[in-house]
Amino acid sequence: MVLAVIGVVLFLILVLVAIRIGLNREVVQEEEPATALIHASGIYSIVRRNPREELLKIRPSEEKIRKYLLSQNEFVEATQDGLKEIDVLIERWNESLNRNIETIEQGDKDGVEFYFYEFTPVECPVCLNFFRKGNFVTRQQIFHYPRIIPPFHIGCTCCIIPHHGTESLKDTTELGMRPLFLNESPPPLPDWKTINKQPVL
Repeated sequence: MVLAVIGVVLFLILVLVAIRIGLNREVVQEEEPATALIHASGIYSIVRRNPREELLKIRPSEEKIRKYLLSQNEFVEATQDGLKEIDVLIERWNESLNRNIETIEQGDKDGVEFYFYEFTPVECPVCLNFFRKGNFVTRQQIFHYPRIIPPFHIGCTCCIIPHHGTESLKDTTELGMRPLFLNESPPPLPDWKTINKQPVL
């Protein structure tokens, strides 16, 4: 009699454990496909999550840039013209940041898979030490490494251009498009504190 009661109790415990495992498995199976559908699209399953939030986390804020510029010797005793120059540098930083993010947002709508680097209005002497115009990156690389989205430093004139496959790239680079990544990791990029005053002047 006692053995029968113990057997029934053990049987009920096993049934409850099996039901609990079954319920947990169903929840996990329901969540996985939804996540995959949200973050993947296109023939190569390129991730197309908006880079704005991640990029703003790693780029310095307007206040941080202003504080840094005011600490530099050339701006310490800033006259009215010096303060105006700081405002222009910050304004161009924000414009460049927004323009490059909007380019990627539009590229995601158009299904763009590759982007190449260009300089506007003039070549950036700082960035030329790290890469050349025409170096390209994939949308997947942008997703994994949002820090490869310009601007890279104060006064940066680099921008990212979508490659639809129809552009004439003769003026972009002499040897044709070359990958920015030589392996799985992004190459070194300029320090954001480097100042290029060329476009301001």
